[in-house]
Amino acid sequence: MKVLVTGAGGFLGRAVVVEALAAGHEVLAMHRPASLPEAETVPAGVTVVPGDLRQGGSWRDALGGIDAVIHCAAAASGDLPTQLAGTVLATENLLAALPSGLARFAHVSSFSVYDFAAPNWPAVLDENTPLEPRPLRRDAYTQTKLRQERMVREFCAAKGIPLAVLRPGAIYGPGKHWDYGKALAIGPFDLIFAPLSRMRLIHVRNCAAEIVAALELPEPGETMINLVDDERPTHWGYHHGARGAGAPVGLAVPVPYLAVRALGALAWLASKTFFRGRARLPEWLDLPRQQVRWRPIRYRNALARRLFGKQQVRLSEGLQETVATTLP
Repeated sequence: MKVLVTGAGGFLGRAVVVEALAAGHEVLAMHRPASLPEAETVPAGVTVVPGDLRQGGSWRDALGGIDAVIHCAAAASGDLPTQLAGTVLATENLLAALPSGLARFAHVSSFSVYDFAAPNWPAVLDENTPLEPRPLRRDAYTQTKLRQERMVREFCAAKGIPLAVLRPGAIYGPGKHWDYGKALAIGPFDLIFAPLSRMRLIHVRNCAAEIVAALELPEPGETMINLVDDERPTHWGYHHGARGAGAPVGLAVPVPYLAVRALGALAWLASKTFFRGRARLPEWLDLPRQQVRWRPIRYRNALARRLFGKQQVRLSEGLQETVATTLP
């Protein structure tokens, strides 16, 4: 298939381009002008499409004849206006420019769209978990990813395009290590919040391979798939594994989840009492975001395993690879 990959210059997008090419697809890799690769580094079978989805331009003319889209482009940081432009406006412009007759749309969403307060005991999060009902209590990333996903789903439903919504957990790999499980560093000590809570990690190559494989799904209509690795270490275990792989980490100090929640509750009470609830709290003190980051939850990937089979990269290999890129 002739596949358009948006966000091809990003951490995940680069890996998706490699996997799509390896799967035998002809790839149109869309890069912002500021992140264009050197011509000699572009492999055969990949056509670079310069363009910024936040704006119109000649990139729209390159989309004719594509069979499928892998939509990775999104703003992962910045204030709300920045993320609205990089995620919502960019998606709106992309959808308006797509040709008719697409065979498949693979949309990269995120675990952040879920309501992490919803799972009851034994606290399992899977594709049946409801989405966040009150986005305004969450950060700009969650708000814009929810709007982006809704736009794509409505577009594909209206056009009759088979859609796979891929919701990755925390993507790690060379250049992205999620602080090796620590929440805060104080001198030589690394505070490990909720040390026995599982992390929803997925290695970038595993994630990219499953996103590309979604182009071949036989299911018509809409399919939601959570993407996490089979090995889901605890925060404590991830930090310990990183130390064993040679990462420059500090001495681990465990902080129980209930203690983290108690501090968050005190901060919320202080905000309500003295600032009418308008105080801007750091993430680690904000109650809704504490749940997202550290609540003890089990993450299932049974659907992904049934659809995509065995993963390529094990945790030990992924950690070694990730640590090697951060060492001086």
